[in-house]
Amino acid sequence: MYGHPAEMKSGQTKFQSTKTSDMWRILAVYFPQTNADDADFRFHLTSDLLRFFSSPQAQKIVDQVKEDDGLFILPLDFQHFRKVCQIEEFYAALDEKPKDALLCMSAAVHKVFFTKDDPMVDGAKINIRLHNYQESLIALKNLKAAYIGRLVSVRGTVTKVSTVRPLVIQMSFSCAKCGTTITCDFPDGKFSPPPKCEMQACKSRNFNPIRSTARPIDFQKIRIQELLKSEHHEEGRVPRTVECELTEDLVDACIPGDVVTVSGLIRVINNYMDIGGGKSKGKNQALYYLYLEAVSVTNSKSQPVPDDMQRTDTDGRATEHLDLYSFSPRDLEFIVKFSEEHGSDVFRQILQSICPSIYGHELVKAGITLSLFGGVRKHSMDQNKVPVRGDIHIIVVGDPGLGKSQLLQAAASVSPRGIYVCGNATTNAGLTVAVVKDHMTGDYAFEAGTLFS
Repeated sequence: MYGHPAEMKSGQTKFQSTKTSDMWRILAVYFPQTNADDADFRFHLTSDLLRFFSSPQAQKIVDQVKEDDGLFILPLDFQHFRKVCQIEEFYAALDEKPKDALLCMSAAVHKVFFTKDDPMVDGAKINIRLHNYQESLIALKNLKAAYIGRLVSVRGTVTKVSTVRPLVIQMSFSCAKCGTTITCDFPDGKFSPPPKCEMQACKSRNFNPIRSTARPIDFQKIRIQELLKSEHHEEGRVPRTVECELTEDLVDACIPGDVVTVSGLIRVINNYMDIGGGKSKGKNQALYYLYLEAVSVTNSKSQPVPDDMQRTDTDGRATEHLDLYSFSPRDLEFIVKFSEEHGSDVFRQILQSICPSIYGHELVKAGITLSLFGGVRKHSMDQNKVPVRGDIHIIVVGDPGLGKSQLLQAAASVSPRGIYVCGNATTNAGLTVAVVKDHMTGDYAFEAGTLFS
């Protein structure tokens, strides 16, 4: 009735062998170039993650996988994932080998998400977008050689955004002598044709690229500048910046002037690789510069707003997402106490607190205060009309020596992203936005001026 024990054992062995072969087949998609030393580590880590994602408690996480233009994305909140997953080997690998750890997680989710009959689904891959990783948040001034290969998170203002360009990550080559087709991967976007033909009787070194087999992905570069009002900013020095590379679904996630939090891997590139002088010049240089290979991009404009803080208009739709700044518990406690102490006289107390060195001028201070708080953005029922902005512009006119500049400097100092600029000492491009040329790639990009920083 139950079968012979030897037959059952043989059936279990065959089933386990099938599962193992499927696992190696999926790992080959995420690790096309691997060695024997890393193979066992990746297999065991993926197996542990597979058992977790196959459990009922992880079903909600797997259900969050979404498809966008043929790309499969899994947004993953690290703080929530840490509470439900207790695989310490994964967190150790995330600290030491973050790229391998994320790819192993992608392979495990791949096995669970897609059907068992055909787990490859036309070679699709799942990208893990890990965000809210507070333990990896560091200041830009700490980005040094010790963090190469590590997963970090940085927060800053986007000052430069390049155009979206295709980046080829895989292409096939045809041997010019025997016609053998060889497929090559381009790690980090480096063009790497095969060194020689794989046929024993050929060994030719001349190849013709088969451009129709090229596999491109979207690629974009942005530059992030440290926040001027952050506790890590040092007065009297030029703000630090870092270049970030965005791929696939992360492109166009921000524009110049946005405050973003980017989580990614610290990588290095030779500073002379893409500048003239031939290949020998790049090889003979030991100078590299750091950049960030983005894993996730969190824009402050797109942060979800709690239900009790959303504004709705007459027809019940939310007007817009609020651009929320992070308040510390100390800030929130002060706001509550301040409102309780002064009650209906809050606005007058705020006026007296702005630039106390200038006596009087309460009407001017009131205008500056209202400009700092801003208004409400109005949306028309007609979708073709441009929304009325909620920002308030003011002009202060008066005789010399009345303190106009001091009032404006005081407003810039209390604003979260305020910068004081003298109008006759800058150009229109410096105030708004300028088109600059990247000396590394020759590409043109938008660089934010003062008004968007």
